[in-house]
Amino acid sequence: MAADIQRLIDHGALEQAAHELEAAPDVRLMLRLAGALYDRGRLADAQAWYRRILELEPRNADALLCLAVTHEEGDLEEARRLMGHYIALRPDAAGHLRRALMLPAIAQSNEHIEQVTRRLEQELDELAAGRFAPLKQPEYDVGATPFFLAYYGQKPKDLLVKVARACRSVYPTETQCRHKLFASGPRLRIGLVSTHFSDHSVAKTMFGFARDLPRERFEVHVFALAPAGDAWSERMRGAADHYVPLPLDLVRARDTLVAAKLDIVFFTDIGMDPLTYFLAFWRLAPIQLNSWGHSVTSGIETVDYYVSHDEVEIPEAQAHYSEKLIRLPGYCMPRYLRPAIAGARKTRAQLGLPADKHLYYCAQNLFKLHPDFDAALKAILEGDPQAEVMLVDSGRPWTGLLGQRLQRTLGPLLARVRILPRMAHADFLQFLAAADVVLDPFYFSGCNSTCDAFALGAPVVTLPGFLLPGRFTLGLYEEMGVEGCIARSPEEFVEIALRLGKDRGFREGIVKRISENSARLFERPDCGQALGAALLRIAEESR
Repeated sequence: MAADIQRLIDHGALEQAAHELEAAPDVRLMLRLAGALYDRGRLADAQAWYRRILELEPRNADALLCLAVTHEEGDLEEARRLMGHYIALRPDAAGHLRRALMLPAIAQSNEHIEQVTRRLEQELDELAAGRFAPLKQPEYDVGATPFFLAYYGQKPKDLLVKVARACRSVYPTETQCRHKLFASGPRLRIGLVSTHFSDHSVAKTMFGFARDLPRERFEVHVFALAPAGDAWSERMRGAADHYVPLPLDLVRARDTLVAAKLDIVFFTDIGMDPLTYFLAFWRLAPIQLNSWGHSVTSGIETVDYYVSHDEVEIPEAQAHYSEKLIRLPGYCMPRYLRPAIAGARKTRAQLGLPADKHLYYCAQNLFKLHPDFDAALKAILEGDPQAEVMLVDSGRPWTGLLGQRLQRTLGPLLARVRILPRMAHADFLQFLAAADVVLDPFYFSGCNSTCDAFALGAPVVTLPGFLLPGRFTLGLYEEMGVEGCIARSPEEFVEIALRLGKDRGFREGIVKRISENSARLFERPDCGQALGAALLRIAEESR
């Protein structure tokens, strides 16, 4: 009977498996059914089965943990409450750290941000003061990173360093690298490492580094964890001298990297995934790098350098990094491939959009929309009676949480906010082309999406921040030599947006200048070559 139910779950016959388990409950199989439901996005059904398990076995720690995780995106406080019960059953480091790293994707206010960051600091202090057995598989046991700290509009370095020290206290690592630079010959062996070398923004922005490092001085290895096998996976494979697909297993990834005897390990996006976050705690090569795949510092002391660009960093930027900052000269985007709409541009009617509205499109993930940005949206909607703001559905409970916040901050104006469904990139480009104005959110601007907008001639209004995440659009505008859409204050941001939306002549002038100059942004080798020169200099000085 149990084997039959397992086969039903494995083959996706979940309704039939549920029927069988209603008649003959089996906690082990109920856990698997709930997990399968969760993986298919059936959140409420998964939660119902986890609660059913807890009715049968109130002290089932696995069900408690899984139930907490299912609540994390929609009801964070309930998730934390459940984690408290889990910790009471399993008072180990993993549970404490997992609860500490439960951070809101959608902050409801600046006060909310202050509250959750204070709480995080307190729980990290408690973790550091405790005596816990070391973690063996933190990528699974903890399964989280301080990802959302990057989006709170604060200077996150000190808190990210504190998180890393707390992790280090419960995940001590040994030095694995036993060789010196150039031990394998005159070319530097560099390994790029990510779980996102597929159809993802990380691959699109990091591809040029793998492609354009000068091969007379570099041997390029790409380590793709759980590659998707899509077109971008193949581009990454083609850009490498050696391409190594790896399973989502930290120990195997670590051992493979050590065996490669790399001179440089390049973690392209520390903080995006638990596996690569905890992998960076190991010394796997004489030089270890981080970069803007996740565009904040790692806080991890075994990561030596952060690769960025002089064009987009403020003079005092080093203060915001735990790593030593590499400020590459010249243009800031490594060989970004120019996107193009396949076939004709669709009309607004074909896209289901109103022809008589001024469309202001903020095309970012919803967790990038800081509470301070709401006032700008409100002022745009108040200042242009024909305005409609377009946002993109997260496909997760975050959309509802943002809607609750916007109901408070926008009031009746929320009726003129349109939530677009998530869509394939080809469709995304059509909606970008249909917008009158593209809006950068405050503190965390577009990067890939801004490149896409400029390829189509779409104007982007930006308010540059003081940290790298809020300055990519600025760098792209400066490379094109296009002025007029870079604000110096929230008020000017609104003024520029409204002028673009309401003044057709002004908008057409900006679009013309973007269209005339946007070719400068695409498929350039400068950035990869500049990284090569910088790394050779560092390696020679480190011999």
